[in-house]
Amino acid sequence: MISMKATQHCTTPLAQRFSASGLLRFAAPSIGMMLVIALYTVTDGIFIGRFAGADALAASNIVYPVINLLLGLAIMLASGGSALVAKTLGEGEATHAREYFSLIVCAGTVIGLVFALAAFLLRVPLLTALGASAHLWADCAGYLLALLPFFPFAAAMLIFNAFYIADGRPACGFFVSIASGLANALLDYVFLAQLGLGIAGAGLATGLSYLLAAAIGLVYFARFSHTLRLVRTPLRPRVLLCASYNGLSEMVTQLSVGVTTFLFNLMTFAYMGEDGVAAISVILYAEMLLTSLLLGFTNGVAPVFSYHYGARRGGELLRLLRLALVIIGIAGVIAYGMARVLGAPLTALFLPQGGHVAVLTLDGFTLFSLSFLLCGFNIFTAGFFTALSNGRTSALCSLLRNLVGIAIFLFALPHFLGARGIWLAVPASDLVALAVSLSCLRGEAMSILGTYAHRYPRLFARTREGNAET
Repeated sequence: MISMKATQHCTTPLAQRFSASGLLRFAAPSIGMMLVIALYTVTDGIFIGRFAGADALAASNIVYPVINLLLGLAIMLASGGSALVAKTLGEGEATHAREYFSLIVCAGTVIGLVFALAAFLLRVPLLTALGASAHLWADCAGYLLALLPFFPFAAAMLIFNAFYIADGRPACGFFVSIASGLANALLDYVFLAQLGLGIAGAGLATGLSYLLAAAIGLVYFARFSHTLRLVRTPLRPRVLLCASYNGLSEMVTQLSVGVTTFLFNLMTFAYMGEDGVAAISVILYAEMLLTSLLLGFTNGVAPVFSYHYGARRGGELLRLLRLALVIIGIAGVIAYGMARVLGAPLTALFLPQGGHVAVLTLDGFTLFSLSFLLCGFNIFTAGFFTALSNGRTSALCSLLRNLVGIAIFLFALPHFLGARGIWLAVPASDLVALAVSLSCLRGEAMSILGTYAHRYPRLFARTREGNAET
């Protein structure tokens, strides 16, 4: 007689043995989903730059840290919760997995609502602290106020996106992202190009796309999902704390992006004025577009690692880790090549009129793009340890790469290299973080080998011999 747990192990797509091409196919919808999300974020920037001007583009970058804080909290619950739920499925506890999933969705929505209310009440000191000058104040306030009502839907959307993958249906997330992305682009065109609503119209278009994606996710998980369903669940503070801890690195990553955006705004303004702030806005939009490939792959394969970790399949974990690192290395080279080829066309999309801002943007992006060769390994390392429920190591890697390293190099390099040092801060940070990431991955691989030495005696013996020689 087959046990219930055995049945659950066999039915989930996460349990299959992946080849390199199979792993890519499984992650492809997640890659596509992240690319589409990045595209409709970039679409906002393109419409703002074309129809509202460079000042409005700079204003959107000033407001971005506020939005980023909400995204960080939602992604923390989404990534950490997805790892917890996939691990729970791997342990054969489908009922608990559904309850954990439902609790995380409710918690994320409530966080979005509370955060929106707090941001509305504190909007004046908040925008002042972020550096909104009198010249840019109206644009900053208009963009923020247009987005605030949709914060709960943004949180729900991000959580659903993560759980399509844990549900074993990553293609659903991809198609939802396409639908919301197309809606955002269409509404951008209507609100900015046709109605002339300016940057507030861009915020409204983005918010409505969040609403659409959240509504589709709600219907899917309430009625059509086979593995995960929205069910009544008691409040479990420990589950929320565990999910938050697991996803700490993702929150650190998002918060770090907000903080470093603020620091970039300060430094570019100090060295290049308002044109520099507009230039870094375009570069960060382009970075978001190209790194979405790496983020999508990491998010797509993370539940697979979580599942095998929960099922105690150490050999499969090591094999998948090797495959993933090879794929990440190739993807980094592709992303760098795309940055060099597409640098000028991307700049022209945001700034069709050219001028001094366009020159600054292209020169800066040429140096900034060196980070694409390295950042994939650092992004994957943080996601890998989140998948293994090791939030501490994941957060350490994210903090080093996304905040500490960038902050140090952003203030240090310009003293020696001038404005060029601003553009090289991210590549320098990625280089230092890479050494730490590889060390952490090697340590985890050795730990897995030690735990499962009885299953892999030859491999473990060779590893011990190599260490002795070293």
